[in-house]
Amino acid sequence: MEPIYVAAIISFVIGLFGYIVIRFWILPIGRYIRVKSQFDSDLRALLDMLQAKQSRNTENSQIQDRQVSLRRHSSDLVSIYQNELPYWYRLYLESKKEQPLEAAESSMRLSNTRKLDHAFRQADEIKGFLRLK
Repeated sequence: MEPIYVAAIISFVIGLFGYIVIRFWILPIGRYIRVKSQFDSDLRALLDMLQAKQSRNTENSQIQDRQVSLRRHSSDLVSIYQNELPYWYRLYLESKKEQPLEAAESSMRLSNTRKLDHAFRQADEIKGFLRLK
């Protein structure tokens, strides 16, 4: 067999392996990390709005928008965790005590919470489940 054919076969195999790694490992893990950081920023913004709560009329719509965004990111996080993440990465998250399914459940409760102290308790619980600072 000529060296050009060997090189073509080797490059095809390496390209195929690279595609599989990127498509099924790198992209889902990156998507999970990105959605988790968006979730974190929305959670912090919601807590800041709840603490400030100066003008009720303008902030109520902003708070509701932030709660909807939090719910959307929560459902995206669960979807990525259950359907896209490789099994070994889910095991890694479990070893770090990161529990996105429980965090999503708590975030749904948070989005329906009206009392300020309950909201902060739910947020602390979510931060614990997702290992956020």
